[in-house]
Amino acid sequence: MLKEIAYTLYSYTVAHPVQTQVIVLVALLVYYLVVYPVTSPLWKVPGPYIHRISYIPCYNAQRNGTWIARVHELHKKYGSVVLLSPNEVSVNGDPKFINDIYVKNFPKSKFYENFRNHGFKDNIFASLENDRHRKYKKLINNLYNKTAIFSKENHTRSVLLETADKLVETVGKESPSIEVFTLFGALAMDVVSRFELGRTNGTNLLDGFADRRIIVSHREVSSMGFWTTLMPNFLWDYAATKTIMQAADDICNFQLNLYKFAEKNLTSNGKNLTTLETLKKNGLEGEYAYSFLTDNLFAGHETTAVQLTYLCYELSRPANYKMQQKLREELNKAFPDGEIDLETVDNLPYLNALLTENGRVHTSIPGAEPRVVDKPYLVENMVIPQGTIISCLPYSFHRTEGVFPEPDKFLPERWIINNEQDKWRVKQQEKYMMPFGKGVRMCLGMNLAMIEMKIAIAKLYWHYSSTIDETWCRVLNDAKPIKMGGGDDGTTDQDKMRMYDWYTTRPLYDECWLKWERL
Repeated sequence: MLKEIAYTLYSYTVAHPVQTQVIVLVALLVYYLVVYPVTSPLWKVPGPYIHRISYIPCYNAQRNGTWIARVHELHKKYGSVVLLSPNEVSVNGDPKFINDIYVKNFPKSKFYENFRNHGFKDNIFASLENDRHRKYKKLINNLYNKTAIFSKENHTRSVLLETADKLVETVGKESPSIEVFTLFGALAMDVVSRFELGRTNGTNLLDGFADRRIIVSHREVSSMGFWTTLMPNFLWDYAATKTIMQAADDICNFQLNLYKFAEKNLTSNGKNLTTLETLKKNGLEGEYAYSFLTDNLFAGHETTAVQLTYLCYELSRPANYKMQQKLREELNKAFPDGEIDLETVDNLPYLNALLTENGRVHTSIPGAEPRVVDKPYLVENMVIPQGTIISCLPYSFHRTEGVFPEPDKFLPERWIINNEQDKWRVKQQEKYMMPFGKGVRMCLGMNLAMIEMKIAIAKLYWHYSSTIDETWCRVLNDAKPIKMGGGDDGTTDQDKMRMYDWYTTRPLYDECWLKWERL
């Protein structure tokens, strides 16, 4: 029977080759367009039909810099659970998702493997398995906790204060008009490199304007995020321009020179060891240690620069100038003689409100944090099967309308606590916040970054006032929210400061020119 069927099919194929090809093509199309999506365990998850059958819309939107805005709109249209691709879903609107996925620690997806460095060597951020991550974190976690950073027995205090003073001095030398995105990148690199390698082994980019070119090189390589994280390696070489390839070489040489110098001049961080010393002590040497350091230097300077740039921009907008005045009143009251200390600046209510709101509206990492479902996960009467990629989008969670009225607006007052009702409201808002991630894998350098930004802002605005440079662009007097992604001609400050639509963001035009006037 089977032989007869096989012979009949063979005979038909030989006699009618064109018709056979058409039948096979139609059968394949029916399978991929109808049978496959209908039989998929994600069939009940709402979302565009094209997302059920193809990864192309997802990848193409990320390549074009429109994906975050797209997913945000999909949630508005379809609700709290949306299908992004045949094997990926996004969840939004309920802090239970943040708790389940990140606090309870679903494993990372392969997306993070591409953040390995120096010959694809592993590091704490790129490690996928939870056990391996715990092992890495145990080695260096104590270096980054708040107690160690604030300790008077470590050098971090003096590094933070000295670098902030150098920032004030640099602004005085280079004012009135300064491109602050690069300036803040230099500040952050000076801090994080000295923290990782030793007080005398880090960079001094604030001292030399020409030396800050390396910050621009980092931005050029960062612009290749889609090709670095989602495409095969050989395509990176195809997509990269000569300028970007040169930037990648410059960064590698910059890093290796720093590490080799530090290895020859090993020094502690006071009572604590430096990150480099700690890694070497635990058997991670050479490129295995350098991968950790490179990840910390890259992320540690870039995200901090973004936050400082957007906060100073918001304070410099004409419609927000009262915020700058209110901050200065708080600073003058707390530090009448200008002597700023870590403990006091860490607890200033309005400064904290500004930074928290900036982290909500202008999140340095607004893109999805993909994890892998490690056992069937029930979401709104739908079972998400094991192996599915699942994520929350910080950009969307930070704009949950029922929690944050006028969610796109920069309103630091929403974080001020005056009574018990405010206290309850702020506590609810915090459940939806993930500017540094959430759970055991949240940003290791969060405590360092927060106090670094507080000191920098306090020092700057105790000494200076800032405005947007009107020769850079046409300055608008309203306080309309800054949008995500491209679309305008870049003639106004609001166009210039659009947020780049990618996993990590930055000003769309890679610059922000502010004028500084000494008080």
